[in-house]
Amino acid sequence: MKKHYDIVVVGAGNAGLSAALQCAVAGKKVLLIEQHNLPGGCATSFRRGRFEFEPSLHELCDIGSAEDPAEIRQMMMDYGVEVDWKEVPDCFRIISKYSDGTPMDVSMPFGCDNFIDKMEYYVPGSRPKMEEYFELLNETMAGTAYISASNGHADSSVLKEKYPNLLRTGAYSVSKVWKAMGLPQKCCDIMSTYWGYLGVDMDRMAFIHYCNMFMKYVSRAAYIPAHTSHEISNAMVERLRELGADIWFNFRAVEFLFDGD
Repeated sequence: MKKHYDIVVVGAGNAGLSAALQCAVAGKKVLLIEQHNLPGGCATSFRRGRFEFEPSLHELCDIGSAEDPAEIRQMMMDYGVEVDWKEVPDCFRIISKYSDGTPMDVSMPFGCDNFIDKMEYYVPGSRPKMEEYFELLNETMAGTAYISASNGHADSSVLKEKYPNLLRTGAYSVSKVWKAMGLPQKCCDIMSTYWGYLGVDMDRMAFIHYCNMFMKYVSRAAYIPAHTSHEISNAMVERLRELGADIWFNFRAVEFLFDGD
């Protein structure tokens, strides 16, 4: 290698692209290598006949509007990456059966108040419990944000005073928290729709993980890139090259060499 690099990033998936951009924006000389002939990893797509498939990404939370950007949109803006984000109209629609065997055809909207209103429509009398539930969700979100911002030095007295319910629920599954709160079973059936995003059933899914994902979707809406998720990775590659980074595709890392121990 005739050229010197400050940073070599292995893998041009979402994490690798983001790491490379973070370094390039900071003024580092970056080389990004990828064994595939395309960037993206999970943020890509492929065709079979007349159909185009997303292997992983679809709706994304934490995007937010251009006027009120959430974490991912803000990160892309900081990188100088432009993606044409399109807002999804609803949280989800589910056509299935409730636990009692009755038919279910439910469409849930974005917005916490809207979500509670619609749940009351589908499950009459559920409003008080759903309002209590969203209070718990907000407290859990705020508590996990505090822990994250503390960089491993969260004050236990602050957690006990401001976020006691985070401590009460943090070690339990979603279904145990729902049962302890006495949420109507049909509400639980409807909200169980989101299990597929994490691939774990409600009896085993940690409530704290479910809470953060659920609230980000409901409160901030969901977005998709206009031209499939490959638009995201292509835009990141284009920005890396603008910043002077080198990208080698069809190039496999076979060994990492370290000095000394």
